[in-house]
Amino acid sequence: MISEICKKKFCTGCSACFSICPLSCISMKSDSEGFLRPVIDSKRCIECKKCIKVCPINNAKLDDVIAPKTFAIRIKDESILEDSSSGGLFTALAQQIIFEEGVVVGAGFDNDFNVIHKVCDDFDGIKELRKSKYVQSSIGTVFLDIKKFLDNGKKVLFSGTPCQVEGLKSFLGKDYAKLYTVDFICHGVPSPMVWQDYLEYRKKEVDSKISNVIFRCKDFGWRNYSLKLQFDNGEHYIDDVSNDYYLRSFIMNMDLRPSCYQCKFKKIHRISDITMADFWAVDQIIPEWNDDKGVSLAFVQSKKGKNLLDACEDNLKKKEIEFQDAIIGNPSMTESVSLSSLRNKFIKDIGKFSFDKVYKKYCGNNLLVKIKRKLAKNVR
Repeated sequence: MISEICKKKFCTGCSACFSICPLSCISMKSDSEGFLRPVIDSKRCIECKKCIKVCPINNAKLDDVIAPKTFAIRIKDESILEDSSSGGLFTALAQQIIFEEGVVVGAGFDNDFNVIHKVCDDFDGIKELRKSKYVQSSIGTVFLDIKKFLDNGKKVLFSGTPCQVEGLKSFLGKDYAKLYTVDFICHGVPSPMVWQDYLEYRKKEVDSKISNVIFRCKDFGWRNYSLKLQFDNGEHYIDDVSNDYYLRSFIMNMDLRPSCYQCKFKKIHRISDITMADFWAVDQIIPEWNDDKGVSLAFVQSKKGKNLLDACEDNLKKKEIEFQDAIIGNPSMTESVSLSSLRNKFIKDIGKFSFDKVYKKYCGNNLLVKIKRKLAKNVR
């Protein structure tokens, strides 16, 4: 009997094992922290070990440290730029794939604002997949959908975390000329359970359901981005990354998946075609672009990635920059975040107390909480 597919602390929940199982005897279920993990039906399992073989943790690829060609990017369409988390790179790539009659797969919302991966095949659908979403997404069956599209000769653009891209590539088991993959410099993925608890707190505050969520609202600028919630009763909530409880707990690493604290996929040269990021050092390197509207980075990891980016050239403002300049302010390209000994206590208190009380207890700014954080050990 297969007791585990990979070590629990390294499992990313990428769903490659779920997707490869020939008898569908693996299901993805939420653990006590709200993260999806594979659960094997031992009565139906034939121990073919395909799940173990496909797991990207068990097939970790070493970084060859080849620095990719790197570009500062900004989409020319001002309305798209305003509605994008950064400089609009993802939208430009997605539009090109849709123009070529392909499909785009990326993170969107379900009716309850859980983050899930979705397939879109028209320009309107791109809007929902645009913008960062600081919650771990559920892959569902999209790996299987992607394989069907590719086997039928359709172009596919997949956007996801580095571990999701590696999971998809491992599941497919071969290169497809018409598959384009885009990952991003990932800080880590927060718990869907923590996210839903936060939403419940905000809904109770205004006694209304939520009608819209914008994670990277630019009302206060690109650098000082904010979380914006709109409610059915016409009210709205907005606060910036320095003050919003959810964004702060994310930045302080209190609610990330255990594997994020020792991530195996933080590499310079990746198996994706393009790696995206924010160009935080734009004020130092290209000061004339520094208007606080957002600038993206494109790390071109393959010839396919170059060709796709070149195809978007008419819609983009693009400037090649040095790799070392690009990673200023982007340590998460190669470094995992630190795990505080307060992290598990924070998550255990979620659901027991209101979100604001849990936040203030572990992430607040009063002197006692600051001392607690200073004394807390960082563990691996």
